[in-house]
Amino acid sequence: MTSENRYTDYDPWAWLYNQSEAHKSCQQFLPKLEKLLLPHLPEGAKIFDLCCGTGQITQQLLIRGYQVTGLDGSEKMLDYARQNAPNAQFILGDARSFEFPSTFDAVICTDSALNHIMSLEELKSVFSNVYTALKADGLFLFDLGLEKRYRNIPVNEGKLENEYAWTIGETYNPEEKTGTFTITIFQPVSKNSDIKQNSSIVNPLKRLVYNKFLRLIKPSTLLQLIPKDWHPSDITFSAKPYAKAEIETALEAVGFTAVKAYNFKGKLASPQQNKYACFVARKTCQSFRSVENTAKELSASNSYS
Repeated sequence: MTSENRYTDYDPWAWLYNQSEAHKSCQQFLPKLEKLLLPHLPEGAKIFDLCCGTGQITQQLLIRGYQVTGLDGSEKMLDYARQNAPNAQFILGDARSFEFPSTFDAVICTDSALNHIMSLEELKSVFSNVYTALKADGLFLFDLGLEKRYRNIPVNEGKLENEYAWTIGETYNPEEKTGTFTITIFQPVSKNSDIKQNSSIVNPLKRLVYNKFLRLIKPSTLLQLIPKDWHPSDITFSAKPYAKAEIETALEAVGFTAVKAYNFKGKLASPQQNKYACFVARKTCQSFRSVENTAKELSASNSYS
């Protein structure tokens, strides 16, 4: 598959994602998997990790005895994934166009990766591909930023390390209903743009205070702590939030049933939930769906008799 046919935007910051955000994302998402998905799977189930990134969640599933296949559009991400989860199978591909027979007991897609799908039609293609890849009665679990997820904020996250620092800022266009988030990486560079070996050293106390405290309450203070000889470089990603109702409708349109949405804590989302949701949907076997539809038709006819 050529780079034109898959999502490659994560290549430039795969190294940073692997060192920082991937571990945080894994720690945050594992409790949802352990509550909403894993108790409903058979021992040694086959799980497809869609948009698997650098493989931290893949490895955690392997440790728990599952058979895991991961797919990502970024070669650089997969390079790290193969190091982090050497016993998994990894495939270079795109969520919008992959094809598998009905192989997996479950499919997961974490870290709001599907917000990079920029149209509802393409998102339906992803859902259809997942539906085909699932065995009968298989489960699909994924999370998404909803319509109020994105804001206009220059710095909403960051971290200060000895040899580099990074921030994340985001924007949102309410008319187009699209957003961006920008990763700014600060590194010491010399006049010929090579990374210095002996550049300004970050004060250990400042680094500790920021990463443990200020990062949580006022992340923009990082900009005041970065040494003056560290220069910024930006990587910007497009993102599209979706309404909870349109996601539920799209899932049902390709055949999923028992669609449920949960909040950050893994509890059923309220009707007012508009920032984040973790969805779980089931591929119900055809015979059961036929019985279910017949029951609905009978119920409807009885109500009119």
